[in-house]
Parts: sequence; C-alpha cells; structure tokens
Amino acid sequence: MREVEVYDDFYNIDTTKFFGIKEIVKVTRNTYLKNTDHFSSEISFYISSKKMSAREYNIGIRSHWSVESMHYVKDVTFGEDASLIRSGNAPTNFSIIRNIAINVLRRQNYLNFPQAIRMLGGNIKKLCCLLE
Repeated sequence: MREVEVYDDFYNIDTTKFFGIKEIVKVTRNTYLKNTDHFSSEISFYISSKKMSAREYNIGIRSHWSVESMHYVKDVTFGEDASLIRSGNAPTNFSIIRNIAINVLRRQNYLNFPQAIRMLGGNIKKLCCLLE
C-alpha cells in the first residue's frame, strides 16, 4: 500500500535554502512480506517546485521507478555507464541498440537478461528469428 501526502505549510523549515520550493511530498510504502508474515514500511520525502495533487505525485513517482529499472538493466547487464564510447553520435546510437535488445528480449518473455544473453549470444540464427 502506498500513501502520498502533500504539504505546503513549511513550519520551522528555512525555505531560503530551497529556491523555488512549493511543496514537500511524503510517500509511505507499506509492504506485506509473504514469506515472513511481516510488514515493511518505508518513508520517502520529496521537494517539489510545482503544485500538484497527491494523485499526480503518486503517478509521477511510480513512473520514475519504471524508467530506473530500464537504466538498471542497461547499466548492470550491458555496462552502459562503464562504456568508453563517448564521441559524436556513438553514445546515442549504442544506447538505442541496447534499448532495442532489451525490448526484443522482453517481447520474448526473457526475465533474466544475463542468462538470455548467454543463451542467445552465439546463436545467430536464433537472434535473427527474434527480430522477425
């Protein structure tokens, strides 16, 4: 369960340190851990320069983490952050190629990308079939 609260009353907060601050957002995530029969609770705070509803913040924060999962796969599995490709259009082009590879593997219901790469990496015929 997720609860989002929005505050625009900055009682005892020196807002001069936060230029443009409009609201503070508190997100409480409560998770039931099936295997242990326990609850886990996590609280996060966000500073916003916009005024929005709690629902709009919830949608934005949740969608941000879906993007982060793509970045995680690109960095950990494909080593994007460690890449030495840095000049011209090459970084953008290789990022697009990585996105295509991730989307092709997801379309084929591969959930473990390193395993999929090991299984498919040397099989050119299989790779070509995935692109059809």
